[in-house]
Amino acid sequence: MLIVAWEATAACNLSCSYCRACATAQPQPDELSTAEARSLVDSIAPLQPMLILSGGEPLLRPDIFEVASYAVSKGLRVSLATNGTLLSSEIADRIAAAGISRVSISLDGATAKGHDCSRGQGSFAASMRGIECLKGKVDFQINFTITRKNEADLKSIFDLAESIGAKAVHSFFLVPTGRGREEDLISAERQEELLRFIDQERGARTLEIQVTCAPQYARIARSGPGRRGGGGCLAGKNFVFISRIGEVYPCGYLPLRAGSIRQKNFIEIWESSPVLLALRKRELKGKCGECGYSKICGGCRARAYAEDGDFLGPDTLCNLSV
Repeated sequence: MLIVAWEATAACNLSCSYCRACATAQPQPDELSTAEARSLVDSIAPLQPMLILSGGEPLLRPDIFEVASYAVSKGLRVSLATNGTLLSSEIADRIAAAGISRVSISLDGATAKGHDCSRGQGSFAASMRGIECLKGKVDFQINFTITRKNEADLKSIFDLAESIGAKAVHSFFLVPTGRGREEDLISAERQEELLRFIDQERGARTLEIQVTCAPQYARIARSGPGRRGGGGCLAGKNFVFISRIGEVYPCGYLPLRAGSIRQKNFIEIWESSPVLLALRKRELKGKCGECGYSKICGGCRARAYAEDGDFLGPDTLCNLSV
């Protein structure tokens, strides 16, 4: 299934230390209008993708439920990615009424101490209150971005997610874009260890456990218990990102513009963009091109681009020798 993530707004009530979007307190004046957002839904609807409403903080966009309801009416599965601090019982009711099938809550730690140092004092408690408001109304998952500062919390995040009734944990490995910094990256060796740990947890937990921005997980999952599969870089293949002003990118961490929905229909961009076609053709360079796992893994194209400006180059956060 194609996944389309739409950055509904730049506005956010928090200022997270590694924010991909470099979110701001106020929306930008050139963000897609309601009419343009509905047109975006119309343009992607023939492909029947999953639509992720993201930001910034999408709950700060006044028409977010109107757009969500319209997308659901077109047959799309819609999810909402939020920091959770603005959730209330009333908002949870509106999320459910709009037909949004799942809400993802971003946590940077399993306790206030770890979470608040990157997202602001009191934000962990606010997010946990928000989660309570969702219970019994909308399914929710925890999104956890792994950095050098919080990687020790990974097991505790799984424990917390199970204890509060989350359906899933999606582990994101930091890509140094936006406010993300190189010094916050874990090492390639530590990533390998954590991916193996995640695979063990995936086999032992009832949670749905997914990995993002560490496509090396495809190699590990295929060789693990039950050979479940998973992972691999989806950018431009099964995933696309649309910015708050309608620009299309392979993913939110790979700033290579494939086109604009203000200038072309989405499907035309999806089917003809040289950047997207190159990602699908996957003529990779360096050790990623020589690796026997290049077809199922492919390395993180965003991390390769962040390293030396070549989106087909090697992923430096892989310690596999070829």
